Amino acid sequence: MPKAYWMSLRIQIHDADKMKAYAEKAGPAIAAGGGKFLARGGKVKTLEGFEQGRVVIIEFPDFDTAVSTYHSPAYEDAHSHILGGAVERDTFIVEGVEDELPRGDLPGPVAYWIGAHMTIHDDDKMAAYVAQASEAIKAAGSRPLVRGGRVQTMEGFAQSRIALIEHPNWDVAAGYYDSPLYAEARKRLDGGATRDICITEALS
Repeated sequence: MPKAYWMSLRIQIHDADKMKAYAEKAGPAIAAGGGKFLARGGKVKTLEGFEQGRVVIIEFPDFDTAVSTYHSPAYEDAHSHILGGAVERDTFIVEGVEDELPRGDLPGPVAYWIGAHMTIHDDDKMAAYVAQASEAIKAAGSRPLVRGGRVQTMEGFAQSRIALIEHPNWDVAAGYYDSPLYAEARKRLDGGATRDICITEALS
């Protein structure tokens, strides 16, 4: 069964005290549902679209467990602290790839490449892009965790397609966008989609 990823992007904190109260309760509620934080508040670099300041990625055993955790009484109690405009964000849950490649023995923390808020304007260009991007991912020694799986939007922008790639480290993630193979993928896309793209470092 594929894993699932609970993600928050475009986070804007308007009340730090309420955010703190939320975080104190949200962590245990998420852990009780089997959630594991992969990235939370670390270094972020925006490559396309909205300027991301904070990114959260949480891994769950499966899609249904992630959704039920969001709707659990414990998480709803935590979430109540940031309703009413204290925090604005886009939060969504996405299903991972069916057969996840083995991670291997990687020293140090990995980094994540995220594509979200996608609007596809040309299916043929998108297909050509995906084929070339797959080669770029392999060449970088990276692996896709999410590519076009089912998505459920929980807050904010209605998501339709998400990509999540695990890179061996921050330097590989930072160099991937302008690498020759991925530059060719972007050339093939040629306006066929608009999206937000960023990279974020994993928790140690």
